[in-house]
Amino acid sequence: MLISCALSRSMAHLANEMRAITHLDFKSNNSSNQSIISEVQHIKTSFNKLKQGIFAMTKYIPKPVVAAILEQSLPASHLLGMQPSYLVVMFADLKGFTTISEVLPKDTTVLLLNQWLGAFTQIIHANHGTVDKYIGDCIMALFGAPEPVEHPEYWACKTALDFEAALEELNRSLHQRDSTLPQVEVRVGVHAGNLLIGNIGCPERVNFTVCGSTANSASRLEQLGKTYGVSPLVSGELYRVVRDAFLCVWVDTVVLRGYTMQKTQVYHLVATREAATPEQNEVAGTFHAVRSAIKRLQWDKAQALLDCVDVAAPHFAPYRATVSALATHVVSREAPLIVGTSLCSSYTTLSAKASRNRL
Repeated sequence: MLISCALSRSMAHLANEMRAITHLDFKSNNSSNQSIISEVQHIKTSFNKLKQGIFAMTKYIPKPVVAAILEQSLPASHLLGMQPSYLVVMFADLKGFTTISEVLPKDTTVLLLNQWLGAFTQIIHANHGTVDKYIGDCIMALFGAPEPVEHPEYWACKTALDFEAALEELNRSLHQRDSTLPQVEVRVGVHAGNLLIGNIGCPERVNFTVCGSTANSASRLEQLGKTYGVSPLVSGELYRVVRDAFLCVWVDTVVLRGYTMQKTQVYHLVATREAATPEQNEVAGTFHAVRSAIKRLQWDKAQALLDCVDVAAPHFAPYRATVSALATHVVSREAPLIVGTSLCSSYTTLSAKASRNRL
C-alpha cells in the first residue's frame, strides 16, 4: 500500500510538471523530491534534464514557436513551410562596432556587446516584439508575429524611440564600469509590409525566420543611417500608418540598394507627437512645405522657405544634407525629386561634409 501511494504521488507530480511544460511554465521544481522507487527516480531525473533542455531552447528560439512545436508534436519534416503575413521588421545595429572591437580587449568587447543586446532585447519584449535573431552586433526584431499584436507599427516605433533613451543609460553604466569604453550609438531601420514567415531548412536543421522584400528594405533603411547621419529611419509605408502618433521628418526618396525601380520614401522618426519640441516641429513643417512647393513647381516659394533655414541651428544641423540637396534641386528647377528621383548619390557626398561641419 505504501509503495502504491508513493508511486501515485510521484506520477501525479510528474504529470503536473508535464502539463506546465507544455505552457512553458518552468517555475515548479520537484527535483528535490527523491522517490523511494528507483525506476520512478530515473524517470524524474530524465524529465528534469528534458525540462532544462526545453528551457534552454526558449533562449535560442522565440517562445511562441517553441510552444507551437510542443503543442503540435510534429516531426521536423512537417515543421517546414512558410505562410504569408503582414508585420513590421526592425534592424538595429551598433554604429562603428567593427572599429570599436579592433581597439578593445576581447573580454571588454564581449561585455559591451552583451550589455547592448541585453538592454535592447528587454525593450523589444516590453513592446510586444520578438527577437528573430542576433547578427553579430545587429538585432533583427519582428512586431506582429509570431504572436499577433494590435498596431504593430506603433510598438515598433515606440521601441525605436525607447532605444534612444536606453542608450543614454547604457553609456552611463558602461562608463562607470570602464571610463575608457567609447560612447555607443545605434542605427535603426523599420519597415512594414507583407512577407513570408515560418520555418525553412531541412529535416536535419530548421530555422524560424521571415523572407521577403519587407525584411530587406528594413535592413537597407538601417544601413542608410550611415549616409544621412540620422536614425531611426522608417519607410513611407510605415510613416503613413503612424504619422498621427509620431513626428517624422522627411529625408529622401530613394531606390534602395538591391532594387531597380521601386522607390521608397525615407523618414527620420523623431519623437511622439506629444513629446516633440517646437524646434522639431519646425524642421518637419519646413521640409514638408518645401516639398509641397516643389510639387506645385512653386520655385520661388521653395527658395524663400529654404532661405529661412538656419543650418547652423542645432535642430537643423543634423539635416544639412537634406537642406543642401533640396536647395540644389530648387536652383536647377528639377521637379522629378518628389516623384521618385533619388538624392542618395548627392547625400553620400553632402553627408560627408555635414558630418565634418555638424555642430
